[in-house]
Amino acid sequence: MQTARLQLVRLTEAHVAGYHAIWSDPVSTRWSAHGPCKTLDDSRQWMSSLLLDANPMGENYAVLLRQDTDLDDISNQLKGSQEGADDYKPYDLLAHGGFIGWVGTWRTDPLPEVGFIFHRSTWGLGFATEALRAFVELYRLCKPQFKVLEAYCDTENDASVKVLRKCGFELVDVTRKDYVLPWMTPPERDTMQFRLIRAGTVEE
Repeated sequence: MQTARLQLVRLTEAHVAGYHAIWSDPVSTRWSAHGPCKTLDDSRQWMSSLLLDANPMGENYAVLLRQDTDLDDISNQLKGSQEGADDYKPYDLLAHGGFIGWVGTWRTDPLPEVGFIFHRSTWGLGFATEALRAFVELYRLCKPQFKVLEAYCDTENDASVKVLRKCGFELVDVTRKDYVLPWMTPPERDTMQFRLIRAGTVEE
C-alpha cells in the first residue's frame, strides 16, 4: 500500500538493519518495556516474532519512504527539530531502503493490538499518522474477520496519543501502575487503552 509519502510492505528479515537503527536508540524505545536492543542479533530476535512465519495472524509492515518522495524537502524540515539529545545523529533517509518505521499487529489474542515505532529523526512530520491511517485501511481489507483494533499507550506518551486520536481510536480505559520502566520517573507506569471499531459494526 502507498500513501502520499510512504509505502507499507510486509516486514521481512531483509528489514532487520533498519529495524535495528530504531530499536538500538534508547530515546525511540523509551516507552517500550523491552527497552533498546544492544546488537543487531538482539534486534533480529526481537523482530522475528513479527514475521509471518512466526505470527501468521498478524499484519506487520515496514514503513518505507516512497522513492518519489522529495527527500531534500524532508531533510530541510528535519534540521533543528529533533528532540532531546546530545547523542542525536541525523538519519540517512535513503539508508536501509528508506526504512523509517514499523506498524502492525504484534498480537491478535484476545483482540488485535496495533503498535508502531519510527526512527527518531523522522518525528514531527506526520509519518506515524500517515502510516497508521493506511495500516487501518489495509488491515480491514486483509483481516475482515476482526471488527476491533486495540492499542495501548503510556499516559505520558503524548505523541502516540495524538497519533491514535487522529486515526480515530477512542480511549476506553486507564490502568494504573500497569507496568514498569526502570529508566523512567516514576518507574511504575499508567496505561491508556484505545479502541477502534470497524464502521457499521456493533461492539460485543
